[in-house]
Amino acid sequence: MKKICFTLCVCLVAAIPTLAMQESQQDVQNELQTDSRFIEQKLHLETKESEGSPFSRKLSKDEVYSPGNKVESKKYATSGVEVITSQDIENQNSPVISELMNQLTGVTVQRSGSIGDISSFRIRGVDRVRVTVDGIRADSPSDNKFYLNNYLSDDIERIEVVRGPQGNMSGAQASGGLVGIFTKQGYGEGQFKTSSEFGSFSTFKERIMYGMGDEKKDFYLSTTFLKTDGGLRIDSPSGNRVRLGNDDFKSFNVVTNAGYRILDGKGELRQIFRLNNAVKQVGVNGYGDTLIQDYNDHTKNLDIMSTTIFNLKPNNIYDSSTRFGIFTTRNVFYQFQDPIDPTWLHDESDGRSYYRGTRLNFISQHNFNYKDWNRFSVGYNMEYNKFSSISDYDATSWGPATHDTYWGDSMQNDIYINDTINIKDKLILKGGARMINHSIFGTYITPNASAALVLPTFKIKDSYSKIRGSWGESISSPTFYQMFGEIAGMQLPNRDLDPEKLKGWDVGYEQSFYNGKLSFDFGYFNNKYDDYIGWDGGWPGQYINISSAKISGYEAGIKWQPNHLFRASLNYTYSDSQDNQSGLELAGVPKNRINYSMFFTPNERITLFARADASTDRVYTISNNQEQRVGGFVDVSLGGRIKLFSYKKMHVFLAGQVYNLLNQGISMYKGYYQPGVHYMAGIFVEFRGLGEKL
Repeated sequence: MKKICFTLCVCLVAAIPTLAMQESQQDVQNELQTDSRFIEQKLHLETKESEGSPFSRKLSKDEVYSPGNKVESKKYATSGVEVITSQDIENQNSPVISELMNQLTGVTVQRSGSIGDISSFRIRGVDRVRVTVDGIRADSPSDNKFYLNNYLSDDIERIEVVRGPQGNMSGAQASGGLVGIFTKQGYGEGQFKTSSEFGSFSTFKERIMYGMGDEKKDFYLSTTFLKTDGGLRIDSPSGNRVRLGNDDFKSFNVVTNAGYRILDGKGELRQIFRLNNAVKQVGVNGYGDTLIQDYNDHTKNLDIMSTTIFNLKPNNIYDSSTRFGIFTTRNVFYQFQDPIDPTWLHDESDGRSYYRGTRLNFISQHNFNYKDWNRFSVGYNMEYNKFSSISDYDATSWGPATHDTYWGDSMQNDIYINDTINIKDKLILKGGARMINHSIFGTYITPNASAALVLPTFKIKDSYSKIRGSWGESISSPTFYQMFGEIAGMQLPNRDLDPEKLKGWDVGYEQSFYNGKLSFDFGYFNNKYDDYIGWDGGWPGQYINISSAKISGYEAGIKWQPNHLFRASLNYTYSDSQDNQSGLELAGVPKNRINYSMFFTPNERITLFARADASTDRVYTISNNQEQRVGGFVDVSLGGRIKLFSYKKMHVFLAGQVYNLLNQGISMYKGYYQPGVHYMAGIFVEFRGLGEKL
């Protein structure tokens, strides 16, 4: 495997001068003319006025939408904000979001094994993160976590991460922060893209995409299929680390995005549809520290999301955004009887655990602007959640057959207000509150306030200094699954769970030199929880309330982009977590995390990247007041993207990357290890400027 990875890297580097010389001067000239027309066309669309919506044009890396549902410069954001653009995704060509999220300040991704295994993330040590896809809440109805393994990266236009409590504008489940994911849309004359990739562990990925658009309307359609044998490793009873024989993953995705501008460009209607159908083999069985291979269990997951959006901006005084979304998820785990195993850990019977959740989400926000210095927003949010669960297992030597079922629903209605005052782009003040009424847990009010002071840096041209701070409250309600879900031998229900309450604040300093060519930031955060929802890892386990907990720490980052050819970033986060009830650390929160990324584009044909992510050890579960820990790691990846050639409207690229270059035993849960050194490479074909505009 190491020889294959090394050969791939050498081929990528060796191909650079050869490929650069293959085309004639006339071919290069034609190519540049084609690219020039394409870029000019995109710039025409991107410079259109569309402050009320991020969907009508591409946003730059220096713009954000999520903090206030309005396009604004990151320079004037009152919270810590980071952005991943479609160009970042394309350059790295990572099939999963987790590789991208791990490069951000304060973000920790937890992946239990190989591609397709459960992957979630934390911001500043907190996994209570509000995640929206095109403005609609998209975290799992089962436990309020957003599982990255259910989303591929190809159809994402941008990801915005806002750190710190966002309970006012964002709503419940936002104590750690907000992640806004936006779907790609069609731009310019017709574009057709197709790609075929292969990699370690019999990995194959095929994708077809078509998109087009103009000032009046746009359309985007994409379908992606990913298959892999996995590569998850476990500690066997003999003490050896072995690869699972049943770790396959298959994922099929369909995404559509259609928009139509109305009212002479003052309004926009948009319909977005996403489908993910996945099957994951569950090739491990066991209890505690003893794990064995299991060759016949698997799980199926189906996610469907439909979003309808209406944006309106009739003038500079008033604008609004209204969204309606339906999100349904279905997950089924199938257990099949195993041959008798001397370790007694085999499955003695057949069984099935099934849950289905559906969420209806309606959001309407109305904004009133007074000149350039005041923006007042009022909004309404409705969430209807329905959940059903079945746990059905045959009799074993341990006990009789079990059949546990539960279903329930809840309604949540929110109203919120927010006011933003901007004094000459130097002092920005934000404040507001949200009133949340939950049909089960009652009514809560979550206020928020933040501010930023932005001043020119003394005697340094094109530079600024910013001091920012925020304070807020947030609430996270337990889900039906956490309260009533029951799996024989694995999970008990807890009908007495209370909502989790947070009070948090942060302060930070940001410094930018020479129009962002060099920048750094430093911040401190402090979050205190009442009734923190945690997991008791006994046998069987259950969700519990921890009366009091805290997470505090520091975060720092530095970015260097001296020109358009090179950029690099380095981020560090220190987190100190504590269960005030027991004095133990909270599960899943590493004390130290550092990540580095670098991109180098020596010419318009080649982009090379390197990234590294390191973490100290962490608690992965707590049982009987005893911490169970997993070790730290260093994860290094290298890759690149090369333009092979162009012919008329066709452009062909080669991309490849090598993961876990140091072959580390990266583990988020004891005994489970992510794949060792592995690679992925592929050919990408684009056709630009096909036919007339829509």
